Amino acid sequence: MKKTIVLLLMLQMALLAGVADLQTMYDEKKYKEVIIEAKGSTDLYGDAKLHLLWAQSAEAMSNVLKTRPYVPLSPAEKAKVVSLDEMAMSAYERVLMIDPDNTDVRVHLAMLYSALERDELADEMSKSTENYQLTPSQRTSLESIRGEEDLQKVRASAEIGIGYDSNINVSPGDLDLPTSEDEISTMFVQLKGAVSYTHDLSEEGGWYARGDGNLFYQNNLDADLYNLFAFSVGAGMGYKRENYDIYLPVSYGRVHFLDRDLLQSVSIDPRVNFALSPAFILNANARYTQRSYIEDIDERRNDTVVGGGLGLYWLFARDFAYFKLNFDNYSAEFSDSLLFTDKDTMTASFGVNYHVQDWFITRFDYRYRSAEYDDAVDAGSDERSDDYHQAEFKISRMFLDSLEGSLLYRYVRNDSNYELAEYDKNIFMLGLQYNY
Repeated sequence: MKKTIVLLLMLQMALLAGVADLQTMYDEKKYKEVIIEAKGSTDLYGDAKLHLLWAQSAEAMSNVLKTRPYVPLSPAEKAKVVSLDEMAMSAYERVLMIDPDNTDVRVHLAMLYSALERDELADEMSKSTENYQLTPSQRTSLESIRGEEDLQKVRASAEIGIGYDSNINVSPGDLDLPTSEDEISTMFVQLKGAVSYTHDLSEEGGWYARGDGNLFYQNNLDADLYNLFAFSVGAGMGYKRENYDIYLPVSYGRVHFLDRDLLQSVSIDPRVNFALSPAFILNANARYTQRSYIEDIDERRNDTVVGGGLGLYWLFARDFAYFKLNFDNYSAEFSDSLLFTDKDTMTASFGVNYHVQDWFITRFDYRYRSAEYDDAVDAGSDERSDDYHQAEFKISRMFLDSLEGSLLYRYVRNDSNYELAEYDKNIFMLGLQYNY
């Protein structure tokens, strides 16, 4: 028994050493030697890394010929390019037999199918890969294969949901509006819509223009006063390259709540996405918002919000995880005469989206917000301080490629040294969403 274990360990070490040797040769750009060694290493054929290095070496040798300046390729060299591309294609296919969720290999293989004019295979591979979590450069590559990079792109979604809220009598989002201590429960119907239009200003990429629209409506069956309608429209210019995307939008929003037109806002929200690697994307963002309350009863609440934050996204197979941290300062025009309008907030959030099966998706999100106000709760007491917690769990079932049904549960709690601001609530919702 011991001899068997020792032999297995020695075999495993030998296999690892063999792949490591191939990696060293590849790093030294000895591509032909890598291919020769890979062909002869039949004992390593079950290792995806061997076939990946084989494919990358063949592709590198092909690219050397394709990118050679000044001297056109001879017929023999053109035939060699095709042969190397077909070798790389076959090796990438073997990688996917062992590791079918490798998105980078999927994109490379789709590109090779397209280059070799195997259009049906290229289209099939790009369609089967587009629902994976991809980097901006990977998605751009797939869109170019499928002929979708035609300077204009439209994305849209619509969702309808029906649910139950155990305590609707609280301010939505980051608003601090006067409320009573009574808990009001209600069933509700919710409608959401979003549309995005992007126009590339050149076929080579780079500068682009983008417009967005968002719509939200919630009708509370037992609490009409808290019906909420909100919309926003925005437009901006952006610049993208293979590893980064810079976007500067300006947006206008409006909210109807408490049976009146409550507020309107104008925002500038620049952001930068930077691909650290195929699996990790770093986001940096800033925010400048002016909010103006519409009715005379609310106008003293007009405020300005300035903030910024960072986010890190991890993409794995078709799924992702994220962590975000944001800081915001709220400054009101009439804070001297109106309590709890000036504050500083820190918001930390994280979440994960995971495919249990192709048709079954789970998602968990958690958000924590700390708010420190400039006003004391009572004369001689400490300044108000709030701790907001929100946990959300969602399961989804894909009925079609573009149709998703979901069940959502959300728990919200706000702890505060200001008694009237303390609350908790539970929300359940069944939803149906269509993506275009």
